[in-house]
Amino acid sequence: MVPPETPVSPLVTLAVGYGDRQVRDWARALFAFDAQMAGIVLQAREPMLAQIRLQWWHDVLAKPVASRPSANPVLAALAPIEADGLALTDALGPVIRGWEAALECEESEAVADFATGRGQLFAAFAGQGGDAADLQRIGQAWALWDMVRFHRRTSALDSAFAAVDAQALKRIALPARLRPLSIINRAVWLDIARGRLDRPWAGPGLFARLVWHGVTGR
Repeated sequence: MVPPETPVSPLVTLAVGYGDRQVRDWARALFAFDAQMAGIVLQAREPMLAQIRLQWWHDVLAKPVASRPSANPVLAALAPIEADGLALTDALGPVIRGWEAALECEESEAVADFATGRGQLFAAFAGQGGDAADLQRIGQAWALWDMVRFHRRTSALDSAFAAVDAQALKRIALPARLRPLSIINRAVWLDIARGRLDRPWAGPGLFARLVWHGVTGR
């Protein structure tokens, strides 16, 4: 089953160019997986069809590598990081469930489930040297920010996003090898600090700051 494709964001494309080589490979694979889940949900005409596609991913990740569709590029990209020790069903099952909750993002409980589940994408990097609680905090903030900024707005999403603590994000210091996630964290808290989602995101100045952070950590 080939789901609708949603390309990774320009922020992710920038971020995965920095940091430890293994982390860059992990980030490319994991964010590509998230983009595929986003494509299923955000382009769905019928929630039931989206649920069927999401369940397919649940099922296929539980299969041995040799039993998975070999031509699927996302599965192919995930195979090496699974070989590195990441348990895909444990790491990505919550992400799939988070996107399933996003099918009902008019409800505050579903939005909380979405942020928690999708945020687990960042927690998958805990074995790479980051604190699991910090990574989960960044992941949840990014999940809401990315959805509200670029994809979908509901009152429940807006309320959850308004509760994100930008100062708490700013205080998080990740190791240099996790620079892709650090760049994303910085982009999120800088945007929240501006306080106006009606402004266009990014621009040369912001990208210059993110590149500088990617190179120097400052």
